[in-house]
Amino acid sequence: MRFFLLLVFLPLFSFAQTDQQLLSGLWVKVKVEMKDGSRILDRHGCGMDFLKYNFTGDGFVNRSQEVLFSGNRQLCKKTSNTLTIGGEIFNILKMTGDTLKLSAFGAEGDDWQIPVYYLKKVDQGSAPTPATFNTDLKDSVYQANMELFPQHNGAFSDLMEAISGRFDMGVLKVSFIVQKNGSVSNYTILQADSMSNNFTKAVGKAIARIGWQPARRNNAPVNSVVTITLISRRLFVDGQQFNTLAIQYPFLPKIPYLPLDKDEMESEQQYFNDAAAQFVNKNYQKAIELLGKCVEMDNIDLNAYYLRAEACSKLGKNKEACKDWTTLVGLGQVTAAKKLAELCKN
Repeated sequence: MRFFLLLVFLPLFSFAQTDQQLLSGLWVKVKVEMKDGSRILDRHGCGMDFLKYNFTGDGFVNRSQEVLFSGNRQLCKKTSNTLTIGGEIFNILKMTGDTLKLSAFGAEGDDWQIPVYYLKKVDQGSAPTPATFNTDLKDSVYQANMELFPQHNGAFSDLMEAISGRFDMGVLKVSFIVQKNGSVSNYTILQADSMSNNFTKAVGKAIARIGWQPARRNNAPVNSVVTITLISRRLFVDGQQFNTLAIQYPFLPKIPYLPLDKDEMESEQQYFNDAAAQFVNKNYQKAIELLGKCVEMDNIDLNAYYLRAEACSKLGKNKEACKDWTTLVGLGQVTAAKKLAELCKN
């Protein structure tokens, strides 16, 4: 009987261990698309914002949208087909040694409305990036990018707190090398708009002081050169003054569409809600007119194009419907391409 129990439970234990090993490590979001393969298109980042997860193997994960900083430590739990990170639950669509494919748990809508996230384990990979030989270090130095970078095990605020003295307001662009042993060298000022020598030196000392883990390539530490731009401003809230510091990374993709202001967003949403109500009540022509106002205000409102195409089809205005399907195809929408092929053959 004891031998039989061993045969039953040993495979389950082995699976759990292997599963944990697969997940443990540093993962970076490398792509987001809709479930049907459509491109994400919005004015909130288009899925291009940076995100990393460092699963530590003890039931926790460090989640951050800052390349060089660890961010928030959150609980995580994995079952056979779900992954819970903090308060978010994801469906696991695929998981291998270097690929993690997730979608939001319980997400509703058509496939062109449900986002899917692709993450890549980067600390064990060989990210393509230029390398140069540094004569001082007598070793190769890799150019940091979104898959290869050093990290500080703390928040971005740690850097702000480490900068001594008064903050200057302006733009400071610098580069520095984080060596295999985590030490900083070759701090170089590339641009200093409205920045004093004292402040630029204070930033350099702070970068060296806070402590770093080196970038990893093929699961081994490597030297990496980092270029960042720091934007320093003062913010006044309720009569109190605060220093703010933002950081930009040249290797991250730029969001292609500017956000709408609050009034534009609210007006555009109201037009769409009114149009949807008219569509439900079969007042298709009125819906078309309101949706025209939507796309005038936001020319990448996918929902407005889809609904207007459907409204035009209901009225037999196939030429107008096909024009909207064509616009959606140009915006990278797979479902629209199928509609175009099906309904607009001529």
